[in-house]
Amino acid sequence: MLLVDSDVSAQAVLAAGLAEAGFEVLMVGGAHAALEALAQDGRLPHLVIAEVELPDGDGFSLCGQVRADARTAHVPVVLLARRQEDFHKDLAGGVGADDYLPQPVLVQDVVALARLKAARRMGDATYESHTARLSLVHVARALLAGVRSGRVVLAEGAGWFAFRHGLVVDAVFHGERGSLAFRRMLCFGSGAYAVALGPELHKGSFTMDRAYLCETVLPGLERFDALRARGLPLASRLTVDFSRLAEMLSTLPEDVGEVVRLFDGRRTLRAMLLECPFPEAVAYEASTRLFALGVLVPACHVEERERARCGATVPGFFEPSPSVESQPGAVDTSAQDSFEASLDLAEDGSSEPLTLVGGAQPPVILTFPKQASRTVSGPGAGGSGAVPDDAGM
Repeated sequence: MLLVDSDVSAQAVLAAGLAEAGFEVLMVGGAHAALEALAQDGRLPHLVIAEVELPDGDGFSLCGQVRADARTAHVPVVLLARRQEDFHKDLAGGVGADDYLPQPVLVQDVVALARLKAARRMGDATYESHTARLSLVHVARALLAGVRSGRVVLAEGAGWFAFRHGLVVDAVFHGERGSLAFRRMLCFGSGAYAVALGPELHKGSFTMDRAYLCETVLPGLERFDALRARGLPLASRLTVDFSRLAEMLSTLPEDVGEVVRLFDGRRTLRAMLLECPFPEAVAYEASTRLFALGVLVPACHVEERERARCGATVPGFFEPSPSVESQPGAVDTSAQDSFEASLDLAEDGSSEPLTLVGGAQPPVILTFPKQASRTVSGPGAGGSGAVPDDAGM
């Protein structure tokens, strides 16, 4: 990396961050020294980072000279500006700068751009990376610090987000589009991806600036990453222990049903989080709490327990064998009546209710609302007082 800056202290801070990330840094104090370093025989730098205001010129002229030399024309150039002017963005684009970052800028953002520019190039303005080397959170924050436009695309069409002049303008991930898709892509997106720089002309579905990303979105993602590091694996398959649920029901928040109903023994925790209407960190915390209370249990344990009790003839989990004795119109309500009875047993609990707080989100307060009693009528029953058996299901 060639770092061009006349401010020794600022240059040293940025150089330390780049060196810690594994880059070899050559520091010079002006435009002439930078051109002399580039003119020397040997390996060219992977990236030139230059301050706009230099004692013997300016960063824009330096970038223009780098582009004019066929030997160095392909070297990426990022311009930093301590004093931002309205015409700087147009001037940076006119001289062919790869990006323009107004100060103050985080060292982590410059390091992220350096890693991206040093990655494998797939074209004149397309770079390839991997979440193991550079996370989507870091690349998104770094791209929004600049003024370029383009798109970040996950491998195999798993998802993408578009950015334009410091704003995220659209995203698609896992069947969703908009800000929810962008947030979930940052949470769950993994593997190889490409960053294609260029005009992003379509209108988009939302706008999000860097300040909102850093102040509102990233804290929730940090909570999610902390849970993933020490909590339930995203690949785990869980199901509900209904007897334990009945015992704990009076102490649980009301909307916990939105979480519980998604654990059917087949979905993984990751699939549940993608379908749950709550923010990912809130749903993850609720699932972890329910697992600690014994309301959620590993699906394999339930399968083993049922097989030990019923023998090898027990059907697969939640795969009941069709009964040849069932008649059309006949409804078996024993399971539902048993569950409602368990709900009635939990009404006398005296424990304090649990409140799940989702950071900047409003508190999630939850109980299961009692379903109205229903009358099951036979084929010939009539009258306005009869309620269909599937009411409220």
